[in-house]
Amino acid sequence: MNTQHTSLFKTMSEAETKALTTIVKETLATGIHHEKHFTAAELWNIQRRKRSIGSRRNVA
Repeated sequence: MNTQHTSLFKTMSEAETKALTTIVKETLATGIHHEKHFTAAELWNIQRRKRSIGSRRNVA
């Protein structure tokens, strides 16, 4: 039986561990106002697609 084994992970130094675990401050983009409004045309389009999908199921 083989008693030697190799590690799957490379050992990391303390400096590498510290570099990977440092906290980075996040910044948010300001000045962007993109509001999506749901319109009647979009509702009509959803209902129209539902009708066409339902008719396809009954034909097959």
